[in-house]
Amino acid sequence: MDAVTLGVMASRLDGIVREMTNTMVRTARSTTMASRDFSCSVCDHKHDMVSSPDGALVHVYGSSLLAEALGRTHPNFREGDAYLSNDPYDGNSHAADHTILVPVFFEGEHVFTALAKAHQADCGNALPTTYSPTATDVYNEGALIFPCVKIQTDYTDNRDIIRMCERRIRAYDIWYGDYLATIGAARLAERRLKEFCVSLGGITGVHEFVTEWLDYSERMAAEAIAELPAARVTTSTALDPFPGLPEGLRLQAEIDVDPAGGRVTVDLRDNPDCVPNGLNLSESTSRNAATAGVLVALNSRRDAKRVRVPNNAGAYRRIEVLVRENCVVGIPRHPASASCATTTVQDRVVGMTMVGMATAAPGRGAAEPTYGSAPFQGVSSGVDPSRGGEPYVFQTFLGTAGGPATFESDGWLTYQITGASGIGYIDQTEIMEQKHPMVVWEKVVRPDSEGAGRTRGAPGGLAVFGPRLAEMTCHYFLDGVLNRPVGVHGGGSPLGPEAWHVAGDGTWSKYEHVVGEVDLAAGEAIGSLSAGGGGYGPPLERDPAAVLEDVADGYVTVERARSAYGVVLRGDAARWETLAVDADATAALRGGPVALDGGRTERVAPGWWR
Repeated sequence: MDAVTLGVMASRLDGIVREMTNTMVRTARSTTMASRDFSCSVCDHKHDMVSSPDGALVHVYGSSLLAEALGRTHPNFREGDAYLSNDPYDGNSHAADHTILVPVFFEGEHVFTALAKAHQADCGNALPTTYSPTATDVYNEGALIFPCVKIQTDYTDNRDIIRMCERRIRAYDIWYGDYLATIGAARLAERRLKEFCVSLGGITGVHEFVTEWLDYSERMAAEAIAELPAARVTTSTALDPFPGLPEGLRLQAEIDVDPAGGRVTVDLRDNPDCVPNGLNLSESTSRNAATAGVLVALNSRRDAKRVRVPNNAGAYRRIEVLVRENCVVGIPRHPASASCATTTVQDRVVGMTMVGMATAAPGRGAAEPTYGSAPFQGVSSGVDPSRGGEPYVFQTFLGTAGGPATFESDGWLTYQITGASGIGYIDQTEIMEQKHPMVVWEKVVRPDSEGAGRTRGAPGGLAVFGPRLAEMTCHYFLDGVLNRPVGVHGGGSPLGPEAWHVAGDGTWSKYEHVVGEVDLAAGEAIGSLSAGGGGYGPPLERDPAAVLEDVADGYVTVERARSAYGVVLRGDAARWETLAVDADATAALRGGPVALDGGRTERVAPGWWR
């Protein structure tokens, strides 16, 4: 197949998956789906993932495991079938991620599997939250587990499965609306993929395209790895003390970069066994996390105009992740709980892998990202008096948290959470207040919360919200308060997350617990301070013009510009338009000359204004 045809058809396949994504975000009912806490992908007939252009990293690298589970549990699947899986012990990420799998047939032969995975606001847990960090095992967790069950035959729902969800899921109408959106997206992909097969001239053309596309992706991964220096590094990170883990949890990985062989190996086997709470990773999220950390390094090159290494199973052939059974970052052994497998430990594995790659190949990789599921992304529940006492359960994304710095760029401001890494949407305040009995009082950037560096981590955020009519319960959990995200090559650590109670009279008092189950009366609120991301390189090497711009944008105060970056500003701190860099004072503070960028350091407007 010629290169032009290969590129065009690969883009067309990505377009089908993007159409799935658009269908879900426009037709689903829950706030989690509106925030794009879902992912779509397509696997081939061998169960290799061939396309997922906009999927969340915590979801899509495990698509092949889900497709393999389908082939193993239902070897005689037929056209018109659809399957539901949320089994963390057999390919899925965690119980709250409901995945619809639709096998696609062409000319009587299975050619693709369309997958649509959606994070549920409620999945039948014992508590009204999608996460159960303190669950001692899967039974204590309480979620409904569907081990790749048939939910449609001949395009018709299996009402037995639907009724199970109706009896167990609190906000059933929301779940059912999301189910319709998910199954609709998968069926749309089925139609589009059949058209795709026709355009390739039939079965032979389809197989030729898939083979060459995955082989090309493997070559691109091998070429990117060949540019790195040979290295073997041990990287580590540590979780804060947590219920069931009074000493915290230390994790490590050994990374072997083999440029001659075009291969990177991440060994996660030398880690503790499964722990007695909900932090255990599933096999999917263990492999996801390490693979994502490596791909960040392979795709971070200053002169790259686009993503160099495609996100598919061809590229994964060159990234080997070694895991073991009954390991907190491996393959959980039933009944160990993996309720929080898409956060916390998963975030730490991504972070330490990115740092390890930055250590092995300076100029690549990234610092550690934000940690801790602060209340801004907590799960809230209660009853709505304005709707006849109707119960509600929803997850908020009211704000953001800081992305890590890379060698060539500052951290992504709307990074939010490592599992999504910037692709999620922030909830629109007015819509949230219309759909739920709540008030959002504030949603702003948290100044001086970034990890300083030559390129800095993004700052965290401040969000304040609470119930409007009746009591609301908010569930959340923190990490990175004591063991904050680290910077690399001289970069600094950001502030950690915090949670505060805001009384009706406006008095703030700090919550000291790590896992929160907070009851708020009408008129009260919860204050969420999320963490920033780590910095990359020495802060005193940061361009003074960039520091001035950060001050003008409200990310950094004048005081921190001086103390962390050695940049002295003159003018009225309350009026950004009067600020300018004092070159002489900055040079004296930094102990060397300061290069001024064509007068840019003299006056600067906020980035959004320009």
